[in-house]
Amino acid sequence: MKLNEKQYHLTFDIDWAPDQAIADICNKLGKHDVKASFFITHESDIIKDLVNHGHNIGLHPNFFPNSSQGEHPIAIIEYLLEIAPNAISIRSHGLFLSSPLLLEIAKNFPQIKYDLSIFMYKFPTIAVTDFTFDGTNIKRINYNWEDDIAFFDCEFNWNEIPSFAKTMVLDFHPIHVALNSNSLDNYNSLKQKTNKPLHQITKQELDKYRNPDDGADNFLDAILSSCMKPINFAELTGVNKCV
Repeated sequence: MKLNEKQYHLTFDIDWAPDQAIADICNKLGKHDVKASFFITHESDIIKDLVNHGHNIGLHPNFFPNSSQGEHPIAIIEYLLEIAPNAISIRSHGLFLSSPLLLEIAKNFPQIKYDLSIFMYKFPTIAVTDFTFDGTNIKRINYNWEDDIAFFDCEFNWNEIPSFAKTMVLDFHPIHVALNSNSLDNYNSLKQKTNKPLHQITKQELDKYRNPDDGADNFLDAILSSCMKPINFAELTGVNKCV
């Protein structure tokens, strides 16, 4: 299949990243007129900028114990909806989302129409499927690439467009784009040496730990500069019609 016959949607799990790292990605996307999905974890002024640039804002709830977002799932979603009241999509942090938990979300928050917590690395097909249970419905969309999983793929080339699927839904973390990560080494060093919350880390500190070899930032540039067709979130939700 030729490259110009492929399409992609970019997603970003904010994961408490510094605003500057997110702003740099927003500027990069703007140069190519690409609309992405950003799954938010915390309140930040940068969210308004992302909305103004036409990006989809989803929720990135942390359902693990001792979550900073709330004491239980309902409180966590309520907290995030206060920050992004128009959100209609979620991807759970660490992909921690059971069927009973998804049902609880669907019952209590009917505005959440889409879940993107199904990860299938290098899977050849993207599809929208209905999760219908006990009078509720939420649509689930799988995704097939993520930067921190590719770290452990010894055959992955950070400067080439992969050929595993006609439609790719790719997930980046702004911190790894800022660090140009190709492993967890630079990220772990940054956390250990700075010893402060991730969102408080400055651009100067990020640059100090940036990987000089090929990595996530190079791969994002390769995707954006390719002749593949970018699709926005609305187009992604109708992906069954075009795959």
